[in-house]
Parts: sequence; C-alpha cells; structure tokens
Amino acid sequence: MTKKEVATKENTEISTDVMSELEQFANDGLENVTARDVKLPIIKVLTSNSPALNESDAKYNKDAKPGDIFNEVSNTVYKGKEGMLVVPCLYVNTFNEWADRGDSAGRPVAIHGDPSIMKTTQRADDGRDRTESGTYIEDTGNHFVYILDEDYNPVESALITMKSTQKKKSRLWNSMMMSKRMQGKKGFFTPPSWASVYRMTTVQESNSKGTWYGWATSFDRFLDQPTDSDLLQITKSFSENAKKLDMVSGVDFNDDKAASNVKASSEVLEGESKDNVPF
Repeated sequence: MTKKEVATKENTEISTDVMSELEQFANDGLENVTARDVKLPIIKVLTSNSPALNESDAKYNKDAKPGDIFNEVSNTVYKGKEGMLVVPCLYVNTFNEWADRGDSAGRPVAIHGDPSIMKTTQRADDGRDRTESGTYIEDTGNHFVYILDEDYNPVESALITMKSTQKKKSRLWNSMMMSKRMQGKKGFFTPPSWASVYRMTTVQESNSKGTWYGWATSFDRFLDQPTDSDLLQITKSFSENAKKLDMVSGVDFNDDKAASNVKASSEVLEGESKDNVPF
C-alpha cells in the first residue's frame, strides 16, 4: 500500500475520541424540529393508478408493480409477496374528513379522534360516509412503525394507514399484538408492541364489488435477544416520541390522496368501475 493510500485511509476514518465527543451532543440543533417539520413516509400498497406506476409521473419507479409495497419518500419498493419487516410502535385510530377530489387541498379537512363523529354521517350511494356538508369521513387505523431490513437492522420510521376494506386488517393486527405473551419473573405478560417484529405482505382480494390488493400481517419474532438491545432503544424511543408529538396531524397525506382519489377506493384494480368499489 502506498503512502498516499495510507494517508487517505487515515483521513477518512473517524477516531473514537471524536465519535465520543459527537455522541455527547446527540440531536443538538434539532430542538425545535417537531412532527410538522418532517415528512413521515406513508407506506402504501400500489394500485394500477398509483403515481409510481405512471411512466409520465415524476414519482415513477420502473421496478414497481401493482400489489407491491412502496415508500414514496425513499422511493423504495418492497415486493408484495416477500413483504417487509416492521416493528409496530404506536397505534392511533382517527376519523379523517375529506373533501372530494377537485375540492380537496390534498389533506384532510379535519382529523377527528372521537368516533361519535360517525353518528353525524350517512352512507351515500358511492359507499362513503357523508356529512351534511358533503364531505366524507374515513375510519382510519394509523400504525406508526419502524422498518427493519432482513438482518433486523433499523431502517426508518414510517406510517401505515388502513381504512375502508383494510380497516378489518388493522383490527386483526391489533388483536394479534394484544394476544402475544412473554414469560417474565412474575408470570406471563403482554409485551410492548415495540418489542415485536411483524412481516407485512400483500394479497389479492375480491368480492362481488371488485378486486384489490390488501395487507397480510404475520408475526415474525420477539425482540428478546441480547443483540436486540440497541434496536429496542430505537423502537421504544420512537414510540415515546409518537405519543408526545402530534404526529397524526403532522402527517403529509398529500401523496396518499393523490392516488387514492383517482377512484372512490384506492384499493380497486384497473378495469373496475366506480360502482364496483369494495366497501
């Protein structure tokens, strides 16, 4: 190895002393960054009318296909059958009020936390729960998750929203989490959601009103090994921050509705008419 190569190698390595110094000032300068100041990725199941599948759209991804799982912020595609690993860190049920496409600003008119808002709506001919003013409300399960790679390394935090036909999948996932048990010194207990890993895949579904892709969730494993200690700190921290910060109202739903408002349901595949929306 030449002297130049040695010098280059030495210059690019960060000494442990410098790293320790930086670690003391972790997050310094980010004190005023709130949930509204960052873009939390919404992980979605791609449909035939998703921007990622439109060659003329700036968000086009040549590797994406209907039924794949897509992270629009990082432009990452997860094949639907293989899926992705996530740690569920917090669940929040909201009732998002929308204006119809063309009248919408790309984000909810309001985000309601009280389910009694549904009592003010009536089911319209298009299958939506309409208010007297003409807006519609979607019962939405918001799953704040931490994405892992296949080696269980943390990748990034994200949001998976489940509504319409997928709301029952949200309830099923919650039931799975609440039914898990670990054995401690005092007996069996329900572990925190941020200590479990799940694999999210997609499956094709259909009924008399249409065909679409939906979520499939399966338990992978607990984060109960000594090597999981650092990861647990990350998932626990995200869970705590998600509780403290108003993350739901800070979510940029713009991209989510851009695709889903093309038809009355974002889950319907190409070729299905508006009248065949599966609700």
